[in-house]
Amino acid sequence: MTQQDPPIALITGAAGDGIGRSTAFRLAADGYRVIVTDVHAARIEATVSAIADTGGLADGFELDVGADDAATRIREIAKAVGPIEVLINNAGLNQPAPATEITSEQWDPVMTANVRGPALLTAAVLPSMIERGRGNIVMISSVAAWTTSGYGGAYAPSKAALHSYMKNVAAEAGPSGVRCNGVAPGIIRSKWVDAHPERYADEAAKTPLRRLGEPAEVADVVAFLVSDQARFITGEVINVSGGWYMRA
Repeated sequence: MTQQDPPIALITGAAGDGIGRSTAFRLAADGYRVIVTDVHAARIEATVSAIADTGGLADGFELDVGADDAATRIREIAKAVGPIEVLINNAGLNQPAPATEITSEQWDPVMTANVRGPALLTAAVLPSMIERGRGNIVMISSVAAWTTSGYGGAYAPSKAALHSYMKNVAAEAGPSGVRCNGVAPGIIRSKWVDAHPERYADEAAKTPLRRLGEPAEVADVVAFLVSDQARFITGEVINVSGGWYMRA
């Protein structure tokens, strides 16, 4: 990587206070030109400015992964900034509901944001990656894809579907030198989680490592997966939960 021509990494949902933002800072520190995308313009501007303050390179664009024009939008972004070498599908949605109360109004938005969105964005950038013979795609999933306790509605099924899609992309794009992997976080600290300590204290106690995860710990794994250190890894999901999925 060179400062003269840094590779471009686009991250969805990157202007909040969690995994996306931490990943943006980590990849910027690793020498990427980071494209911060989100649905909140003010947060995008603040994140881009904060990355610049650390000496990193960043640009920001509004992008709603659940919108019908999401694929068109990411193509426009790529046209403006250059070919996307790394795509981090981080943005997502959760609307918990018991199985007996699921409605299309709850199911469809979650599946749209968590499965259709990443699939369409991947389809939009993949041809360029295949043509250039390189590229990395990472799906931010969840341990909910493997568990049942505590996750209702469409969230867990959407993450399981994302795993399946990721493996198909890895198999299809691998011969062209493009890798696709997933990261499955457990319960990761955020402002919302920190504001509800009573709700998550028990979860931390049941986690083998006896604590909740930090966004930067997930970002570290993402950075590894898109690096040359992971050059022979594709089609895999790395669990970053402190062993939470094994809890009693």
